Amino acid sequence: MPSPFPMINSESKAHAAFHRLLDQLREAADEWLSPESGIDREIEVVEGLRNVIHLLSGGVDFYLEGDPEHPEFRPVVSPIRKFMGDNPDAVYFWARVRDDLGYRVRGVRKDECYISFTVHGRAADGSLGPVAEPVLADVNDREFAVAADGRYEVILSHEEPARREHEGVPVNWIELPKGAASLLTRHYFEVDEEKAPAVTRPREIEIEIDTLIPSAARPPQNDDDFARRLDDVTAFVRGGKGLEMPDPPPFVSTTPNKLGEPTVFRLSNSDSWGAVDIAYSMGPFDIRADEALVMEGTLPECAFANVVLWNRFLQAFEYRDRTVSLNRKQIRTDADGRYRVICAMRDPRPEGSTDNWLDTEEHGRGTIFWRFLLPEGTPEKPECQVVPLSTLENG
Repeated sequence: MPSPFPMINSESKAHAAFHRLLDQLREAADEWLSPESGIDREIEVVEGLRNVIHLLSGGVDFYLEGDPEHPEFRPVVSPIRKFMGDNPDAVYFWARVRDDLGYRVRGVRKDECYISFTVHGRAADGSLGPVAEPVLADVNDREFAVAADGRYEVILSHEEPARREHEGVPVNWIELPKGAASLLTRHYFEVDEEKAPAVTRPREIEIEIDTLIPSAARPPQNDDDFARRLDDVTAFVRGGKGLEMPDPPPFVSTTPNKLGEPTVFRLSNSDSWGAVDIAYSMGPFDIRADEALVMEGTLPECAFANVVLWNRFLQAFEYRDRTVSLNRKQIRTDADGRYRVICAMRDPRPEGSTDNWLDTEEHGRGTIFWRFLLPEGTPEKPECQVVPLSTLENG
């Protein structure tokens, strides 16, 4: 039945919050994507606007509709929603949680080479987004028990569960820390080039989350709560600007065509959505149509490795029908185990070459991002060199 409380929109907190969201979208379009911010090419203006819309989509999914009393795992990124450094070789799920509740996650491990759970908090100033939500707790599949058929459970609660088995399935425990606000799961895959990227197949992953104690029915919408949710969406969109990283961690290079020193995220002193077990190496590329950026090195012993090309807004290039990323299983190496990866607008490799090619999708500028998961020791930094494309085409 209709609410008995009269209201006009000028009195509504939600109405005011809606306009704050509109103001944030205007700021993103007009200021973040201005020539003064270094955005001066058609493709970057278009991709920047797409990035803002994708941030809005994520904010709506996570914060407008997310409910810690009735949690659901939502895919973080997909081929049609990319932001904040998506990965074609992984599926990520996000659920809203609350530190005064308890949760049970049920899942089935299949052919993932890595699964992890990270609990994130909220920044004291109310900021949201992957560069403003610190890791409060984490566990990976090397640290928890899984049944012979792949089934597992994870309890998130203040008190350790009395039973460590439920219906024949091992029960793992993450102590739910004070300030917990969200749960992020990662599912990494190393697939052949012939298979569709893992991120396109989230429905193949069996995972669900419920509260330990059933929650009451969802109440009707109200002005105060909806205003808070809208303000969270605004904060999430605003968080996209934080990716500019004025004080970048050591794995990030700001020099074109150079990569940062590979650094395990746990040691990088960065409060964000990064996976704590991964050594990252990142840097910008800037090449002409007749040039190529060549990366050379060796892969470490690790659980997973890949390299992906992003635009300047940390969105992966079009991986559904272009080769814009390579995982360890796809990277070809020479007789000495060394790889050579060529980034260029067209494939310059002669027949029989053991080189690898990443399609820059006609971008002259963008971002290179390497991941080395659970590496044994410090990974070798890929060495980069810009060369004329013709020297590669001629062998």
